[in-house]
Amino acid sequence: MTKTLQKSASSPQLNANVEWVNGTAFWTFYVTIVLALWLCLSILVPIGLAWTYANLIHNAVSFYLLHWKKGTPVYYDQGKYDHLTFWEQIDGGSQFTSNKKFFTIIPIAIFIIATNSSDFREQPLLLNLVSLLAVLIAKMPQMHTVRIFGINK
Repeated sequence: MTKTLQKSASSPQLNANVEWVNGTAFWTFYVTIVLALWLCLSILVPIGLAWTYANLIHNAVSFYLLHWKKGTPVYYDQGKYDHLTFWEQIDGGSQFTSNKKFFTIIPIAIFIIATNSSDFREQPLLLNLVSLLAVLIAKMPQMHTVRIFGINK
């Protein structure tokens, strides 16, 4: 009994703010949300343009939630993660983990679908590319804990 208590006391505490992203259940949910967003948009606009809007909305929301908003709503971490964004908290800050690869592949896949699903006359390629670059640059290992021009300190 004492070995179990000692083992659990010495093991590192998991970050409850980001542990829920581990595994394929969340990944399936995430892809389903993106497809549902596209489906709702495709009712209002042509299919190709719906992918563009889905790309822009996805990139804006994911940039804010993953790379802008800092800290955790979890009270018992006692401010340990208040200076880190969600992206910096995932997998303890380790780079190139399966979770981080997933979050990197999804915007690329949406961009490819958006740029190939419609005629280029109605497709704002530059807008899609700029939004993709914004989220991809923020995900680079060199950007870990970097705040450009002191923004979001």
